[in-house]
Amino acid sequence: MKRFAIKDYGLAKEVFIEIEAEPRPVDETHVRVELLAFAINPYDVALRQGAMRDFRTLKFPYVLGNDGAGIVTEVGSEVTHVKVGDEVIVHAVGGTYGEEVVVPSKKIVKKPLTMSWEVAAGGVTPWLTTYNLVTHLLGDKIGETVMVQGASGAVGSLLVQFLKEQGKVVLASASKRNEGLVRQLGADEFVAYDEADAGAAFADQADTVIDATKGGRAGEAGMEIMKTGGNFVALNNLPSEQKKNGNYLSFGPSKTYSDFEALTAFTELADKIQVNVADVLPFALTSVISAHEKLEGHPSAGKIIIKKAD
Repeated sequence: MKRFAIKDYGLAKEVFIEIEAEPRPVDETHVRVELLAFAINPYDVALRQGAMRDFRTLKFPYVLGNDGAGIVTEVGSEVTHVKVGDEVIVHAVGGTYGEEVVVPSKKIVKKPLTMSWEVAAGGVTPWLTTYNLVTHLLGDKIGETVMVQGASGAVGSLLVQFLKEQGKVVLASASKRNEGLVRQLGADEFVAYDEADAGAAFADQADTVIDATKGGRAGEAGMEIMKTGGNFVALNNLPSEQKKNGNYLSFGPSKTYSDFEALTAFTELADKIQVNVADVLPFALTSVISAHEKLEGHPSAGKIIIKKAD
């Protein structure tokens, strides 16, 4: 079984290797999936660089990757919601950079036949963030007007769409080059952060502000946009100085969130939710290295997917 692993922390071109691995056994609660597509996430880049080593230790060679889609080839005796031959979406603890993965059955759902492999793999982590942030972290406290900063990114673009599905008024900011995309996704009002001050344009208008920018760089503007007493949610770093009274929340994964619940919701909205895919690369080590290098720079909006040939 071919897999793409890192042999140490470091530069992508120096640490990625191709390995042959023995298939893992499948117990009564797990499922084996032949992967046809997997996504490259910023979290993978951070792991490979060693940014997480203080609280997550890797044993090398280590196979990165959490998001994938493929075909079920083996199921445990207690698994009833999928069967051999089903097309599925997978959220693994790790190990999706390869030809197959074994995952707990609660981390797998059937893929709608109308959903492409690229979208199925690319939507996993950003959708889990979107769904759990809106549904569980905020719930009824979210209010009627929501500001999404970084609205063209993987999470931001899904937030815009999911919030509109719930009938919210959505304010959005992104770079000018992505204005067309964000408006097409349904944003009610838009400000290009590289042309104007979103904080001034939307001052005191949002019940909730969600900073989905890379590195949490929009905190100052976000606090201006949040109504006094509103919610400010950061996917990265909260503002170091909280200049307005409000409910400041940092979103992160939680064991209390159900992957099965969130991914089921994703499949139910398959015909209404658009996942922006920036690039689809062939199933090869060079593609994985290239994808990591692109994510380290200033990539175009959208997911990078590694996909086997049809």
